[in-house]
Amino acid sequence: MIEAHLPATLFSGGGLVARRLEAHEVPALQALFEANPEYFLAINGRRALPDEAQVEFEERPPAYLSYGEQQTLGFYDEEGTLQGMATVVSNLCAPGVWHVTLFLLATRWHGQGVAAAIYQAMEYWSKASGASWLRLGVVIGNTRAERFWTRRGFVEVRRRLGVDTGGRVNDLSVRVKALAGGALEAYWALVPRDHPESDLP
Repeated sequence: MIEAHLPATLFSGGGLVARRLEAHEVPALQALFEANPEYFLAINGRRALPDEAQVEFEERPPAYLSYGEQQTLGFYDEEGTLQGMATVVSNLCAPGVWHVTLFLLATRWHGQGVAAAIYQAMEYWSKASGASWLRLGVVIGNTRAERFWTRRGFVEVRRRLGVDTGGRVNDLSVRVKALAGGALEAYWALVPRDHPESDLP
């Protein structure tokens, strides 16, 4: 079971609990990446690099984008073993716009509804913590991810073409979901760079 000295549980779903992943857990994150290569193979045609977890843990949005805080969340089973993760950035470009950089679950949990359950819990937590919109990028052609996020209610607001995602150049579908109501016009007013006609990166 998860011990009392660990950081507080943020939310739970699908039999997993989420808490902030700490720097000393980066080796466990690396092991998760290496044991579950499907994401990396689908996106970049390669397995996780030896420093993949360290880069994911330390990397921040580019300097030209404002943001609040970046959190790396770990998803743990009842034994306290890391089974998945998500990186979430608050207030990206505008207050209330939260961005999901990466959302990954160990392959053993696929097809059981666990990803949907832990995501839903993360959405509730994000909204309770101040998010009005959730934003993410999906690699076009990654059919599994496209279907998953469509089912979660995310809609495309623009496409970014020719993005180096870490070894392969991909086209991205930038998608958002309103958590507190609001039309896309309201979102574009907050984040003009995500308008379909924007030429900003």
